Amino acid sequence: IYGPATIAVGEGMVLPGLDEASLEMEVGEEKELTLPPEKAFGKRDPSKIKLVPLSEFKKRGIKPVKGLVITIDGIPGKIVSINSGRVLVDFNHELAGKELKYRIKIEEIVEDKNDIIKEIVKMYVPRLSDVKVTIRNGTVRIELPEFAPFIQNIQTAKMAIANEILMRLDDIEKVSFVETYERKKEKEEEKSE
Repeated sequence: IYGPATIAVGEGMVLPGLDEASLEMEVGEEKELTLPPEKAFGKRDPSKIKLVPLSEFKKRGIKPVKGLVITIDGIPGKIVSINSGRVLVDFNHELAGKELKYRIKIEEIVEDKNDIIKEIVKMYVPRLSDVKVTIRNGTVRIELPEFAPFIQNIQTAKMAIANEILMRLDDIEKVSFVETYERKKEKEEEKSE
């Protein structure tokens, strides 16, 4: 989903250079930035370029092809070359060592607790952009729409949302998610006819 993104400024949610610039900006201000590698994805690290035996790929059922992005032990890498039974894999981020240009704008600063909670929900599950939130006696209640159980990895997202809320809002002690299912009016009308 493209559009404004919510971030907690100064907390490492974005590249260091974007974080620094955001801290100095006012609402409505727009800036063009050029970030050096050390303020973006870092410099290229030669130690992250590894020779991997072709047999490792065969064990995993992967046919190595130059340019293929793979994941080994949870780390993404790109195949650079294949020679003599060995595969050269670059585990550097593809933008490491590059100067990056950004245009950023501060749309608003979110300070209302209900809005902060809604933005946290949206950060983890963009499809849940309009949930009902109530706060009472240190408990946050988030009402989820009927389609929520069908969202991939929703349970993990709910845990992450709850943890983020508890970390950011000191006076919150409990987070609960409510799923409500209602009888559809069309079916009631069909039965009465």
